[in-house]
Amino acid sequence: MNDGGTFLAVDVPKKIAVDPEFRFHTQDYSNELTLFYQVISDKYFAKIASPLDQFDLIYLDGLHTFEQTFRDFCASLAHSRAKTIWVIDDVNPTSWAAASRRPRKLSVRIARRIFRDRLAWMGDVFKVVFAIHDFFPQFSYATFCGHGQTVVWQQSREQFSPTWNSLEKITRLSYWEFLNFRESHMEIMEEEEVIARIEEAFAKSLTAGVSNTN
Repeated sequence: MNDGGTFLAVDVPKKIAVDPEFRFHTQDYSNELTLFYQVISDKYFAKIASPLDQFDLIYLDGLHTFEQTFRDFCASLAHSRAKTIWVIDDVNPTSWAAASRRPRKLSVRIARRIFRDRLAWMGDVFKVVFAIHDFFPQFSYATFCGHGQTVVWQQSREQFSPTWNSLEKITRLSYWEFLNFRESHMEIMEEEEVIARIEEAFAKSLTAGVSNTN
């Protein structure tokens, strides 16, 4: 990620990267269809992003905090389409140290000392999934097995029922509470099943659109 490999590997006509401090020479790759904005995401959504900008794929991988990632998700809704897909990174921490809200260096140092084979730091981004579960019934989601990336798409959940019904309660959730709700609320599944669910949802929306025009 630090060298832009993930972003540069995405083969689409136009793409935009936002980061307060790129760690590679963006000018080597920048053109009218590949844009880099070295600013915080709050500034990008507030002052740079055009109201006409709409994205098919929005990848959120920020400060590893619930508040910032959730704010980015909410801000990005204004730049989405009916078939926009969100990918939220770092939602499945492997230990309480990996889920820590402490600064990255301290969290990694603790993880190395206690969990020698589990060095990734993810923060409390997992709470974003729980917030979407409780406050965005018009969206469905699924989480890839492994490191943990949740995919979100527009499809109402018919069996919707909030669990916490309070952003404050979600904010205060601990890693141990995350473990209690991971299986029931994260919708963890294999990649093929995630893709199949999205394809089925988009096919249904297309069919519904055709029916409504008749």
